[in-house]
Amino acid sequence: MDNQTAKKILTVLQAGQEGINYLENCIKHGEISLSDISILDVLVEMLESVGNSILQVSVPNRVNNIINNIQFYIDRLKQNAYNDYVEVFVYDFRFHLCSLFKILEYEIAYIVEGIVNKEEYPQLYPKVEVVDHNDILLKGSKARFKVSIVLLAYNNLSYTRNCVESILKNTNDIDYELILVDNGSTDGTKEYFDSVSGAKVIHLKYNLHIVKGFNIGLMAAEGKYCAAVCNDFIFTPNWLKNLIICIESDSNIGFVSPGATSISNMQQISIPHNSIEDFLEKARDYNNSDSTKWEERVVLLPNVLCCPTALLERIGYYDTRFYRGEFLDDDISFKIRRAGYKLIYCADTVTYHYGSLTTASDHQTNSLEEGRKTFLNKYGLDAWLDARMTASYLNLNYNQLSNVKSIMGIDVKCGATLLQIKNQIWAKFKMKPHLSVFTTEQKYEIDLNTISEDVFMFNTFDQLSCGFNSSTDLIYIEKPLDCYSDNLDIIFGNLAKLMNTKGKIIFMVNNNLSIASLYEQINSLHSIHSRKIYIRDMVCLKAKEYGFDHLSIINFKEEFNPESNQVVGELARLLSNGEELQIKYLESLFHTNFTMYQMNYIN
Repeated sequence: MDNQTAKKILTVLQAGQEGINYLENCIKHGEISLSDISILDVLVEMLESVGNSILQVSVPNRVNNIINNIQFYIDRLKQNAYNDYVEVFVYDFRFHLCSLFKILEYEIAYIVEGIVNKEEYPQLYPKVEVVDHNDILLKGSKARFKVSIVLLAYNNLSYTRNCVESILKNTNDIDYELILVDNGSTDGTKEYFDSVSGAKVIHLKYNLHIVKGFNIGLMAAEGKYCAAVCNDFIFTPNWLKNLIICIESDSNIGFVSPGATSISNMQQISIPHNSIEDFLEKARDYNNSDSTKWEERVVLLPNVLCCPTALLERIGYYDTRFYRGEFLDDDISFKIRRAGYKLIYCADTVTYHYGSLTTASDHQTNSLEEGRKTFLNKYGLDAWLDARMTASYLNLNYNQLSNVKSIMGIDVKCGATLLQIKNQIWAKFKMKPHLSVFTTEQKYEIDLNTISEDVFMFNTFDQLSCGFNSSTDLIYIEKPLDCYSDNLDIIFGNLAKLMNTKGKIIFMVNNNLSIASLYEQINSLHSIHSRKIYIRDMVCLKAKEYGFDHLSIINFKEEFNPESNQVVGELARLLSNGEELQIKYLESLFHTNFTMYQMNYIN
């Protein structure tokens, strides 16, 4: 597809939107006539033109299914207009046609984004930037409801029924509307949704999958906040009340989500139980609002996507380019943070999660790598390596961090683990340390600015003490020391200048004999071969010269795939002459990614 064709398609869509706006204005003033309905016939012709124009594009898309849904509702609209079914006509026009057309616009915009000048179409390419919080608050103050709960379902009726019933039973203390989106189900979900009293029901004739299915529900929301949920959850007493308490505690919070029985991203809460009924009773006792259990995050998994409705509209909802939904949660997290808001994991609230019913089939394909690549292409960052926390923070001796009022993070990528150290100090000592961040990699700067007001670029450790006028209680260095060009004298000498009395430092050193390092050396296309080799005694002696004394030294291990485990086992047996103790020692050595040092500044 060339530029002229792409611009022609966008022009057609613009004309279609103008027709829809005209009908919307007629409806608003109660002046619509049968002659106005002819606009829908013109719209059908436009859609056929758009569909034909994108037949040959290689970008994965759902244009045909979107258009088929629009055409289905155009036929319904015409039939209801001729039969003078005014209420049904207005409902379908507003919550089906208008939203589906907007979804089509976003889909086409994604397909042609590399061909057209995005600046010419700001409504199709909303910028990810800080938004006016007051504008979001003003729009929220005019909302009809406190919360719009948006539930998306595709088949799995028994799970869906349990989910809906749990919402109806456990959400009596919040003014909410329930929006049920049937994503083209064929198992009776449509009929069940229609039977739910008071619900706003959206039926898609043809399945649009997760991203667009959620978006059409979110576009229908009339609440100050949205709470988007999947049908494989059971919701518990006080679940929504607790989330609203959290999000309204600070106008800078833009996304909150609870824990669940089965979830990744360290949002899992394990509660032993014998049955769902038993779990619900235990959850009732557990779900007590507690701000010490609120954790600020870089990425938040949306067990519940709870955020201001006006904010979602401003940032363009879920990004349609995430074709099968993988890494969609990372993307919405980044968009909300970069809009100037905090993400908070509410560990004071637990929900029940059966498992990924909606994405299980996709996981059997290459969907995870596809989504990861999409995220990388959009942000220039690896969602797993750059934006997720590591479990290393669990091994710290927090009893030694009781007086930490300020933390300096050095090369902490997007800051996920640094934030979690701050969260742990808050949970244990009711103190939120001030964060300052230094980074040698500019690609992280924009995201670090979302978690800290003090972000600095540096190249060598000499620049730290020159560019930072304050002293700090804790320095956390995530990038292993052996990866820096500076030697240990320069590193520890400059760190000592930044420390408060009895301050602490935490840093890593790579284990160059780990299986991960060996793989890197074999396949290296970068600077791994220039790494220094630091042994434990050398590091401790050099640190002591500059006033540091070690508190703990921990070898940190990560899980490896079966192939790597097999290689480690064979290598250990080869080098050990069959001695069992030696085999275990070597296996531990090869599995150790790095050594984490926690030191006290004693000068």
